[in-house]
Amino acid sequence: MPPRKQVPAWYGVRVDDTRDRILDAAAAVFGELGARGATTRRIAAAAGVNEVTLFRYFPSKHDLLLAAVRRRHEVAMRFVGATPLPATPGDLRAELRQRLLLTHAAFSRSHREVRTALAEWGAEPEIDEALMGTTHAMYDEFTAYLAACQGAGLVRRDVPPSVAAQALLATVFADGVLRPIMPARFPLPPGESVLAYLNIVLDGLLGGGAS
Repeated sequence: MPPRKQVPAWYGVRVDDTRDRILDAAAAVFGELGARGATTRRIAAAAGVNEVTLFRYFPSKHDLLLAAVRRRHEVAMRFVGATPLPATPGDLRAELRQRLLLTHAAFSRSHREVRTALAEWGAEPEIDEALMGTTHAMYDEFTAYLAACQGAGLVRRDVPPSVAAQALLATVFADGVLRPIMPARFPLPPGESVLAYLNIVLDGLLGGGAS
Protein backbone atom coordinates (compact mmCIF):
# COMPACT_ATOMS: atom_id res chain seq x y z
CA MET A 1 0.00 0.00 0.00
CA PRO A 2 1.44 3.42 -0.93
CA PRO A 3 2.15 5.79 1.97
CA ARG A 4 -0.77 7.96 3.00
CA LYS A 5 -0.44 11.56 1.89
CA GLN A 6 -0.41 14.26 4.51
CA VAL A 7 -3.56 16.37 4.38
CA PRO A 8 -3.03 20.16 4.47
CA ALA A 9 -4.17 21.84 7.68
CA TRP A 10 -6.66 24.05 5.86
CA TYR A 11 -8.87 21.00 5.23
CA GLY A 12 -9.69 21.01 8.93
CA VAL A 13 -7.40 18.11 9.85
CA ARG A 14 -4.86 18.59 12.63
CA VAL A 15 -1.70 17.63 10.75
CA ASP A 16 0.63 17.73 13.74
CA ASP A 17 -0.90 17.87 17.20
CA THR A 18 2.53 17.56 18.86
CA ARG A 19 3.50 20.99 17.57
CA ASP A 20 0.14 22.36 18.72
CA ARG A 21 0.61 20.85 22.19
CA ILE A 22 4.05 22.43 22.48
CA LEU A 23 2.70 25.84 21.41
CA ASP A 24 -0.22 25.61 23.84
CA ALA A 25 2.13 24.61 26.65
CA ALA A 26 4.55 27.42 25.80
CA ALA A 27 1.75 29.99 25.89
CA ALA A 28 0.48 28.69 29.23
CA VAL A 29 3.92 28.56 30.89
CA PHE A 30 4.86 31.95 29.45
CA GLY A 31 1.62 33.45 30.76
CA GLU A 32 2.35 32.17 34.24
CA LEU A 33 6.12 32.62 34.53
CA GLY A 34 7.16 35.05 31.81
CA ALA A 35 9.95 34.60 29.28
CA ARG A 36 12.63 34.09 31.92
CA GLY A 37 10.71 31.47 33.84
CA ALA A 38 9.40 29.65 30.77
CA THR A 39 12.30 27.24 30.39
CA THR A 40 12.24 24.66 27.63
CA ARG A 41 12.28 21.94 30.31
CA ARG A 42 9.09 23.31 31.87
CA ILE A 43 7.42 23.76 28.50
CA ALA A 44 8.36 20.26 27.36
CA ALA A 45 6.99 18.77 30.59
CA ALA A 46 3.73 20.70 30.22
CA ALA A 47 3.41 19.47 26.63
CA GLY A 48 4.15 15.87 27.57
CA VAL A 49 7.27 15.64 25.40
CA ASN A 50 11.01 15.71 26.03
CA GLU A 51 13.29 18.61 25.17
CA VAL A 52 14.79 16.77 22.22
CA THR A 53 11.35 16.59 20.64
CA LEU A 54 10.71 20.26 21.42
CA PHE A 55 13.91 21.34 19.65
CA ARG A 56 12.98 19.30 16.59
CA TYR A 57 10.15 21.75 16.08
CA PHE A 58 11.71 24.98 17.34
CA PRO A 59 15.44 25.81 17.17
CA SER A 60 15.41 28.00 20.28
CA LYS A 61 13.25 29.07 23.20
CA HIS A 62 12.91 32.51 21.63
CA ASP A 63 11.53 31.02 18.42
CA LEU A 64 9.11 28.86 20.40
CA LEU A 65 7.78 31.70 22.55
CA LEU A 66 7.45 33.99 19.54
CA ALA A 67 5.50 31.33 17.64
CA ALA A 68 3.25 30.72 20.66
CA VAL A 69 2.47 34.43 21.08
CA ARG A 70 1.82 34.88 17.37
CA ARG A 71 -0.50 31.89 17.40
CA ARG A 72 -2.45 33.42 20.30
CA HIS A 73 -2.73 36.62 18.27
CA GLU A 74 -4.13 34.71 15.29
CA VAL A 75 -6.69 32.98 17.50
CA ALA A 76 -7.69 36.31 19.06
CA MET A 77 -8.09 37.95 15.65
CA ARG A 78 -10.30 35.11 14.44
CA PHE A 79 -12.40 35.57 17.58
CA VAL A 80 -12.82 39.34 17.29
CA GLY A 81 -12.99 39.16 13.51
CA ALA A 82 -16.40 37.49 13.64
CA THR A 83 -18.18 40.86 13.54
CA PRO A 84 -15.86 43.62 12.26
CA LEU A 85 -16.81 47.27 12.30
CA PRO A 86 -18.56 48.18 9.04
CA ALA A 87 -16.79 50.24 6.40
CA THR A 88 -19.84 52.50 6.27
CA PRO A 89 -20.97 53.53 9.77
CA GLY A 90 -24.64 53.26 10.65
CA ASP A 91 -25.78 52.87 14.24
CA LEU A 92 -22.62 54.04 16.01
CA ARG A 93 -23.64 53.03 19.51
CA ALA A 94 -24.77 49.53 18.53
CA GLU A 95 -21.83 48.87 16.21
CA LEU A 96 -19.20 50.08 18.66
CA ARG A 97 -20.78 48.30 21.62
CA GLN A 98 -20.78 44.93 19.86
CA ARG A 99 -17.17 45.38 18.78
CA LEU A 100 -16.01 46.59 22.18
CA LEU A 101 -17.58 43.61 23.92
CA LEU A 102 -15.61 41.23 21.69
CA THR A 103 -12.47 43.32 22.19
CA HIS A 104 -12.91 43.21 25.95
CA ALA A 105 -13.29 39.42 25.80
CA ALA A 106 -10.08 39.15 23.76
CA PHE A 107 -8.15 41.33 26.21
CA SER A 108 -9.56 39.32 29.13
CA ARG A 109 -8.38 36.06 27.59
CA SER A 110 -4.81 37.34 27.41
CA HIS A 111 -4.76 39.22 30.72
CA ARG A 112 -2.28 36.88 32.37
CA GLU A 113 0.21 36.96 29.49
CA VAL A 114 0.03 40.76 29.25
CA ARG A 115 0.54 41.35 32.98
CA THR A 116 3.41 38.88 33.14
CA ALA A 117 5.05 40.36 30.05
CA LEU A 118 4.85 43.90 31.41
CA ALA A 119 7.21 42.94 34.22
CA GLU A 120 9.84 41.95 31.62
CA TRP A 121 9.00 44.55 28.97
CA GLY A 122 11.98 45.46 26.80
CA ALA A 123 13.95 42.27 27.35
CA GLU A 124 12.42 40.54 24.29
CA PRO A 125 11.32 43.32 21.88
CA GLU A 126 10.16 40.92 19.17
CA ILE A 127 7.94 39.05 21.62
CA ASP A 128 6.71 42.35 23.10
CA GLU A 129 5.62 43.49 19.64
CA ALA A 130 3.88 40.18 18.93
CA LEU A 131 2.04 40.44 22.26
CA MET A 132 0.65 43.81 21.19
CA GLY A 133 -0.44 42.55 17.78
CA THR A 134 -4.12 42.29 18.66
CA THR A 135 -4.08 45.69 20.37
CA HIS A 136 -2.46 47.34 17.33
CA ALA A 137 -5.03 45.74 15.02
CA MET A 138 -7.90 46.97 17.20
CA TYR A 139 -6.52 50.51 17.35
CA ASP A 140 -6.17 50.60 13.55
CA GLU A 141 -9.71 49.31 13.03
CA PHE A 142 -11.33 51.70 15.51
CA THR A 143 -9.34 54.65 14.16
CA ALA A 144 -10.46 53.90 10.59
CA TYR A 145 -14.08 53.50 11.69
CA LEU A 146 -14.11 56.77 13.63
CA ALA A 147 -12.46 58.54 10.69
CA ALA A 148 -15.29 57.25 8.50
CA CYS A 149 -17.77 58.56 11.07
CA GLN A 150 -16.12 61.98 10.84
CA GLY A 151 -16.19 61.87 7.06
CA ALA A 152 -19.92 61.13 7.15
CA GLY A 153 -20.52 64.01 9.55
CA LEU A 154 -21.73 61.70 12.31
CA VAL A 155 -19.28 62.87 14.99
CA ARG A 156 -17.41 66.08 15.75
CA ARG A 157 -14.37 66.74 13.61
CA ASP A 158 -12.13 68.50 16.12
CA VAL A 159 -11.12 65.25 17.87
CA PRO A 160 -8.51 63.15 16.00
CA PRO A 161 -9.90 59.65 15.29
CA SER A 162 -6.80 58.07 16.83
CA VAL A 163 -7.40 59.95 20.10
CA ALA A 164 -11.06 58.89 20.18
CA ALA A 165 -9.95 55.29 19.56
CA GLN A 166 -7.51 55.56 22.46
CA ALA A 167 -10.25 56.87 24.75
CA LEU A 168 -12.39 53.83 23.94
CA LEU A 169 -9.78 51.09 23.82
CA ALA A 170 -7.56 52.17 26.71
CA THR A 171 -10.45 51.84 29.15
CA VAL A 172 -11.54 48.50 27.73
CA PHE A 173 -7.94 47.23 27.73
CA ALA A 174 -7.45 48.28 31.36
CA ASP A 175 -10.75 46.65 32.34
CA GLY A 176 -9.92 43.38 30.60
CA VAL A 177 -6.38 43.15 32.01
CA LEU A 178 -6.92 44.51 35.53
CA ARG A 179 -10.42 43.30 36.43
CA PRO A 180 -9.25 39.77 37.45
CA ILE A 181 -6.75 41.17 40.00
CA MET A 182 -8.68 44.28 41.12
CA PRO A 183 -12.33 43.21 41.03
CA ALA A 184 -13.40 45.79 43.63
CA ARG A 185 -12.38 48.57 41.24
CA PHE A 186 -14.82 47.30 38.62
CA PRO A 187 -18.24 47.24 40.34
CA LEU A 188 -20.23 46.81 37.12
CA PRO A 189 -20.31 43.58 35.08
CA PRO A 190 -18.13 43.71 31.94
CA GLY A 191 -21.04 44.32 29.58
CA GLU A 192 -22.36 47.24 31.63
CA SER A 193 -18.88 48.70 32.06
CA VAL A 194 -18.21 48.58 28.33
CA LEU A 195 -21.51 50.33 27.63
CA ALA A 196 -20.70 53.01 30.23
CA TYR A 197 -17.26 53.66 28.68
CA LEU A 198 -18.85 53.87 25.24
CA ASN A 199 -21.55 56.27 26.37
CA ILE A 200 -19.04 58.59 28.04
CA VAL A 201 -16.89 58.80 24.89
CA LEU A 202 -19.79 59.03 22.45
CA ASP A 203 -21.49 61.76 24.47
CA GLY A 204 -18.32 63.78 23.94
CA LEU A 205 -17.95 62.90 20.27
CA LEU A 206 -21.59 63.61 19.47
CA GLY A 207 -21.68 66.86 21.42
CA GLY A 208 -20.82 70.38 20.36
CA GLY A 209 -17.56 71.43 18.82
CA ALA A 210 -18.05 69.89 15.36
CA SER A 211 -16.50 71.89 12.58
